[in-house]
Amino acid sequence: MAVRYNSCRRAIMVAVAGLVALSAITGEFLIALFSVVAGLLFLYLLKSRAGRALVDERAYKISEVASRRTIQVVGIVSAIVGLSMVGLSRIGYPKLLEAGLSLAYFSAILILTYIAFYRYYAKKFGD
Repeated sequence: MAVRYNSCRRAIMVAVAGLVALSAITGEFLIALFSVVAGLLFLYLLKSRAGRALVDERAYKISEVASRRTIQVVGIVSAIVGLSMVGLSRIGYPKLLEAGLSLAYFSAILILTYIAFYRYYAKKFGD
């Protein structure tokens, strides 16, 4: 059952990716929008029909650790690069200012979002 589920899931993802590529080539935004929505709907229906748990606790734990590390690395690296670009913009590279500020703001939003979810789940699970 899991092999069949994964095969169908991959086929849906490939179809959506192909339609999004077609949308980019033709410049029709609606094709991408409808294909992503339809793909999500098909994935939801596929998962609901599978019936049993498709992910075990070990996979959840791996996902938790990977997510935490990703947030840590991406947040810190993007903040450092963004602030470096802002610094470089002040010493003779003014074109880097917008990109640097964008990265710095992205880092701040990423970290604030993490903190908000952390507090929410800490309260929910009684930490």
